[in-house]
Amino acid sequence: MSKISLCMIIKNEEKYLSECLESVKNAVDEIIVVDTGSTDNSIDIAKNYGAKIFQFEWINDFSAARNYSIEQATGDWILYLDADERLDSSSITELKRLTSTKQKVVYNCVVRNIDSTYGHDNSNRYPRLFPNNEGIKFEGKVHEQISNSLIENEIEIKNSSILIIHIGYNISTEEKRKKAERNLALLLQEYSTNKSPYIAYQLGLTYQILNDYDNAINYLKIAGENIKLERNLRAICYTQMAFILHQSHKVQEAEKNILLATKLDERQPYSYYLASKISLRKNELTLAEEKCKRAYLLNQDQLLKEFNQTQVIHLDPEEVIFYGLTLALQNRNTPNYQFYQKELYQLYTSRDGKNSLRASAMQKVFLNSSFTIDEADTIINMINNSNINFFIFMFGNNPYKQQILLLAEKLLKKFPESVDVKKLLAKLLDEFGRVDEAIKILESVIVEDQKDPSIYFYLITYYLKQGSQDKIKPVVQKLEKNFSNIPEVMSRVRTLKRKLLMLTTVPL
Repeated sequence: MSKISLCMIIKNEEKYLSECLESVKNAVDEIIVVDTGSTDNSIDIAKNYGAKIFQFEWINDFSAARNYSIEQATGDWILYLDADERLDSSSITELKRLTSTKQKVVYNCVVRNIDSTYGHDNSNRYPRLFPNNEGIKFEGKVHEQISNSLIENEIEIKNSSILIIHIGYNISTEEKRKKAERNLALLLQEYSTNKSPYIAYQLGLTYQILNDYDNAINYLKIAGENIKLERNLRAICYTQMAFILHQSHKVQEAEKNILLATKLDERQPYSYYLASKISLRKNELTLAEEKCKRAYLLNQDQLLKEFNQTQVIHLDPEEVIFYGLTLALQNRNTPNYQFYQKELYQLYTSRDGKNSLRASAMQKVFLNSSFTIDEADTIINMINNSNINFFIFMFGNNPYKQQILLLAEKLLKKFPESVDVKKLLAKLLDEFGRVDEAIKILESVIVEDQKDPSIYFYLITYYLKQGSQDKIKPVVQKLEKNFSNIPEVMSRVRTLKRKLLMLTTVPL
């Protein structure tokens, strides 16, 4: 009977290690742990699971440590994991079945990366299960791979359904930044001697995490244009460039890159989701709806069935449903509105059961009804960063303004940094004749956040109502200064200035 060795490298992993080893204790025959300098309780935790401990001096090279770990293995098969990964319990039977023979074959496993910070988990196929063959070696100081050694030794790679859950990205922005800075130094060192498109790809993603968008685009472009890089990864390069450009309001360039991405990979839900956002910014509502629906259907298909790409970026179904609902409302598309309503009810029923409080509260939202206190609290609890725009849209059309005003005030406590909530609250205050309070809110936004041009236009409108014409000119000047690179905003500014010349005596 074949023997399985789990091979790991660790350093100060007491936060994660127990859960990792617990997930594999009944699946492997041997646990090899190579420690690179832990000062916490990691080694004691590993010993509690019967691990064989080896020390390895860290030399800023993940492959060197990884290769040392597999050299210590005595099993017929090697499974490698990191401490922040867990073998899904449903995969143990599959693992045992695949390793019951001594084939010369390597198995890709599905690694699901959980990332609550950005809301977009992703799944990758990596060769994580392979025979204990001295010809198999890792390469790369960081983001190490065994691909080249498999090609050199003519070892076949097959897909498996073994699922590994990776929670290491489910960390704070600051922790991500520190990890990216560590990886960046190693990647740059390696790229100086090996201009691999895969390293360029990883450099681009790393610079993106660090918000160095110029360097991110530079390396993503290098990788995306290199036909030696797998098409799926090249598509992700163009998608990430499109995202950066979209964030910078460079709509035409963003659209060009997202088109290249979808041509390279037609099965990536996130690419179509981003394409929809870009179409919306161009006010192409019908196109935005079509791309959103395609993204949703692709995403559902990828979540329910086995995917074939090396990497898939998953979308939160709830996020896409609420975005689709908002588009359907804006475009007055009743069939799509009803489609997403049905999908949302099914989602909540699958999560909460038939007596879903969220489903019943949503009925009131869809009907623009008034709410009980309990329903209002349920709705506030339901609202998150991925669906807040839909609720703001619906609240803006709800006729029960006094109740909506109370909800908006509660929302501001929950999302104190949300510019959209502040705009909604200012609009409601204005409708109740409290224009001075509305102005105070928007003036604070301009001081704190200068990314949303609509704030300036709202503020000018309120100044006109208040009769504060002397405050208008500085706001117009800020608009021209802060958004000079966005043609559609400048077009609105020119139209506004013509109207102000007719309505006021303010010299513009």
